[in-house]
Parts: sequence; C-alpha cells; structure tokens
Amino acid sequence: MVLTLAGACLASEPAQENNQQPEQDPEISTFRSRLSLRFLTNYNFVSIQNSAYGDQPLESNRPLNLGIGFGYDSLFTLFDKSWDLSLEFRYNLPFTTSDGHTNSHAFESGLNFFPGDWWISGNLRYYSGFSTKIKDEPRDRIKFVDMSVTDMYISALWMASANGKFSPRSAYFLERRQKHSAGSIIVGGRLQRNIAEDNDGILLYENNRRDITTTWVDMGYTYSFIFKRGYFLNLWGVLGLAYGRIVAEDDNVLLPEFETRSAFGYLGEKWSWNIVLKSGYSIVLYGDYNERKYVGAIETLGVRRF
Repeated sequence: MVLTLAGACLASEPAQENNQQPEQDPEISTFRSRLSLRFLTNYNFVSIQNSAYGDQPLESNRPLNLGIGFGYDSLFTLFDKSWDLSLEFRYNLPFTTSDGHTNSHAFESGLNFFPGDWWISGNLRYYSGFSTKIKDEPRDRIKFVDMSVTDMYISALWMASANGKFSPRSAYFLERRQKHSAGSIIVGGRLQRNIAEDNDGILLYENNRRDITTTWVDMGYTYSFIFKRGYFLNLWGVLGLAYGRIVAEDDNVLLPEFETRSAFGYLGEKWSWNIVLKSGYSIVLYGDYNERKYVGAIETLGVRRF
C-alpha cells in the first residue's frame, strides 16, 4: 500500500509541472548595460507673432544644434521606485546661420528621471536673435530684432494607463525595449517661467522685459507601434492649459498650448537611434495683447551603451 501511494505521488508531479504557466518575459525590458552615451543633432525653428507689433512674425534662426548627454539605470531607489537618470546639453553652431537672418545664439539642457510610470524632467532653454520682414517693403527686406527668450520648467507626467506595457523611454530616450504595440493616457503638470527681453522695444513690454510664471495642467495620449527587427513608431499629443502672472505688472495671463511629436527609430543591444519631429503652438493672453508662438524641431538621437 505504501508503494502504491508513493507511486501515485511520483506520477502526479509531472502533471503538476505541466500545469504550471511558463514564466513570461516582461513587456518592458532593460538592457544589460546600465550606462549610455547620447549624441544629439537638432534643427530648430521659433516663430512669434505679437499683436503689439502687427501681422509680421518674428522668426529665430538657429538651424543646427549639437548636443551630448548620458543615461544611467538605477541611479538610486526612492519610494520603492528605481530612479533612472538622463542628462543632455545642446548648443547651436553659429556658422550654420542662413543668409539674410541675424545670428541666433541658443542652448538647451534637460534633466530627466523615470520612477515607475512617471516622467519627471527639468529643462532650461535660451534662444536669441530674431528677424522679421519690414512692412510695405520688398520681400527681401529683413529687419533684425534684438530679442531673447529664456524658458525654464519642472514637469511631471504620469503614463496613467501604461499598465506595464508602455514606456516613453523606449521611443524618446532609447533606454527601454517595448515588446508589443501599446499606448497610454498622459496626465500631469508643470511649473514654468518664461522671460522675454526685447531690447528694441517693439513688443511694448514693461521696461522691455516680460517675466511670466505659470502653473500648467497637461493631458494627452501617446501610442507606440512596434515592428520587427527592433524598429518602432511613436505618436504623441498633449493639450495644456496654464494660469500665471506677469511679475513686473502683477497681471494675470492665460496660456493654452498644444504639442505633438512623433518618433521613428531602431533599438539595438549596443547602438540605437531615432528621428523625432516636434511641433508646439501656444497663445499668451496678457493685457490688451496676445502673443502666438510656434516651435518646431527635427531631432536625431544616437545612443551607445556600455
């Protein structure tokens, strides 16, 4: 009887093993290398149309930016989340300025953390030198405007419906591998400061300077299509609304904004790359005037992991 019971137990063990589900690979996976070096090239365009000046837009001219940065996985642990770091710095090449436009000096730096489904970032951007067409003059007459704009913000975006299947890092930072096509609702906000200095006084700022601090609420959606052999395509759209105050005038401002971007690229074990198209449109309502700003960029990123 003992031998019969032992035989029954041994016979049942394979059956139990067969009933166990095989362990599945995670939908979002990491790379073996924790350190990555980042190489960036950007073509940027900024257009500002202000009702104080008229119908002619002010256009920046900084055709080419080069940048470098690095990323590091699992820099530290906080709130039971692994915080991974990405740092970038970009500066324009002055000799690429097109004929007929004033030189534009610009730089941009960004710091990004990714705890769980959150994307927390800080950014500082400066660009100067604008050109505009002269009213009632031939098309080739250009006026140079001595104006600079500084943007700085802290942003927090939550991938609210990612459910472990979607990560923006896969498409825009090339630091994660997404297994299948998936998307997510985007919810978040940011604290932003915008400083514009108009040394030519054409936009009727108080003392030729406008300093705006704003608080934003952002919502949108993003989706990544995953193809064979490591290729992908991401689409991204976010609508933002902000309330703020002009520091010098103690006046209220309202700022709606819409941003779209897309990324196409390739993820490899050691080398990855992408091409990103960005487009943003915002309206600033202050006093009796309004200002419409369009920002466009074509960016390429190459990542080497070590």
